[in-house]
Amino acid sequence: MSEPGLVETADPETVFGALSDGTRVDILLALWDADGRSATFSDLREEVGMADSGQFNYHLDKLRDRFVRQTDDGYTLTLAGEQIVGAIQVGAYTMEGSIEPIPLAEPCRACGGERTLYYEDETVRIECADCPSTSTSGVPPGVFADHERSEIPAVASRYFRTILAHVGEGFCWHCEGPITATVVPAAETRAARDDLPTTFAELPMARYDCGRCGSEITSDLGGALLNHPVVGGFFHEHGIDVRERPFWAFNAVGREQSRFRERDPVRATMTYTAGDATLTLVVDGTLDVVAVERDG
Repeated sequence: MSEPGLVETADPETVFGALSDGTRVDILLALWDADGRSATFSDLREEVGMADSGQFNYHLDKLRDRFVRQTDDGYTLTLAGEQIVGAIQVGAYTMEGSIEPIPLAEPCRACGGERTLYYEDETVRIECADCPSTSTSGVPPGVFADHERSEIPAVASRYFRTILAHVGEGFCWHCEGPITATVVPAAETRAARDDLPTTFAELPMARYDCGRCGSEITSDLGGALLNHPVVGGFFHEHGIDVRERPFWAFNAVGREQSRFRERDPVRATMTYTAGDATLTLVVDGTLDVVAVERDG
């Protein structure tokens, strides 16, 4: 099989060094806001507010080809340029802050205790007051910036779901590199704590490892398989739209929901419940569904 014709043409220091001047960032933002995200040299210079055309051309040249593309009609952003401006808009580099803890309406699935959503250090953390059940995920501040406090749990739920849909399709959430999915006990994930009770330590987890940047994202099988069409169909038959329920309402928190049937080869189960009916998905060590079992 032939390799795709993709090669590194610049080192990261050179690429990001091109963004070290405020004028160049202003150029990217001006193109983002321009009609059709395209502008002529003169319109772009006027928008940025630089009178010296030679100086402006110097800064524009530092962005050309990597972040800005010249066309017959003027200039437009490259995909890399759009991603840089998008990162600025989401607040990944420019925002910080925390949100006062928000009590959640849904009790803990493991023990029935009260759960609370925390947001600090760019991380959403959902904790139970009475047991070690915890869910965490990095979330840029801009995700919450345009929402009321009452909307935060629903926004976090959608964001969690989006992350797992992304990695479930084989792309790293951080660098878009290739993802390898494996099913391992919770104790074998990077996020595992030394004091994790046996009930949680032996819980099957989907671990997504990036072959490019080395990052690891983990999820219980309840969240990892929630986007599977069989799961959506099962809940739809029982009048439930999974998109309208909090993401953490489907977490697997014990053997009654998820367990290993075999370890070599791996066979792990995830059971969803709707009323008196159950749906059990059996997955192998790479998270592929190998069997579907229904009752009711």
